[in-house]
Amino acid sequence: MKRVGLHILFWTAYALFKTYLNVSASSDAFFSDQPIDWPNVLLNVRIQILVLVVKLPLVYFTFFLFDQFIFKRWSLITTVTLSVVAFTISSIALTLLYKLYILPIVLNYQGSIDIYNINSLIYYFFTLIFVVGVASSFRLLKRQYQSKIKEAELQKEKTQAELKYLKGQINPHFLFNTLNNIYSLARKGSDQTSDAVLKLSKLMRFMLYEASNDTILITDELKLIQDYIALEKLRYGERLRISYEEVLDNPQQTVAPLMLIHFIENAFKHGASESRFDSFIHINVTLTKGLLQVVVTNSKADTAGKPGSKIGLENIRRQLELVYPKHELTFQDDPDKFTVSLTLPLAV
Repeated sequence: MKRVGLHILFWTAYALFKTYLNVSASSDAFFSDQPIDWPNVLLNVRIQILVLVVKLPLVYFTFFLFDQFIFKRWSLITTVTLSVVAFTISSIALTLLYKLYILPIVLNYQGSIDIYNINSLIYYFFTLIFVVGVASSFRLLKRQYQSKIKEAELQKEKTQAELKYLKGQINPHFLFNTLNNIYSLARKGSDQTSDAVLKLSKLMRFMLYEASNDTILITDELKLIQDYIALEKLRYGERLRISYEEVLDNPQQTVAPLMLIHFIENAFKHGASESRFDSFIHINVTLTKGLLQVVVTNSKADTAGKPGSKIGLENIRRQLELVYPKHELTFQDDPDKFTVSLTLPLAV
């Protein structure tokens, strides 16, 4: 129904436009203080409605021909030949309509009428070219608009599918490392194992019910990080010094889930776990006017903490490119420490 309404709107606007052209060409009432000759206007509207009997079939038949050619059902020669035939027949029909009905009956013209005047035929031929050109232009604009919308929808679906795939890779990677931590506690016979399992269940609940959302509260993402830190503290004990600081000017700010946790996990995995000596991890999170800045620094052995080409880091890089294309991600590899700095411009 919407499509039919748009076509009716177009033809109504076209008829009124042609009426305006015809009336204004024979009178200056539209451009002065003189009263408009409404009977003449209504008469021209009637005429424009009558000639649609010829123009409408030609326009839609031309659309049909173009579609056959575009979708390669018909050749160029066939399309051009049928177009010429259609325009010729329509020009003759429009000429006869004017000279046998509109002039003598609608306009009550009493003079002689030359039905076979070739000049009239040529005039009406170009009149039909005009209306077909106008209608085709609007149709082309509409198709381009629809094409852009469809292209945007396809790109969005592609991006969502890729994000889903990447999250599907990161989540098992994250859980696998956490299970390794619990396994280490269990082997040591630690009485903290049950507490670690409880914390892991909270992390899994987050991933099942929260991580599938497009965005979550920044406070929920940071709560996940704090739970993960608490879980890691059970494993490393006193030999790991952890400092965590956060400053948020808007706790209601939203962020894409699991965008930060990986860098924290990477600090533990490639910092503390690969060092036999006392190690440290410093985490600083700042949110100011929609700009989120995260700095994670961890101590490292000679070969620890380098970004490398690990699947988790590569995937989170790709997620950042898709969700936050204007992000800034830098690494600083010093002899005794490794620092990750992430800046995300979040939507306010």
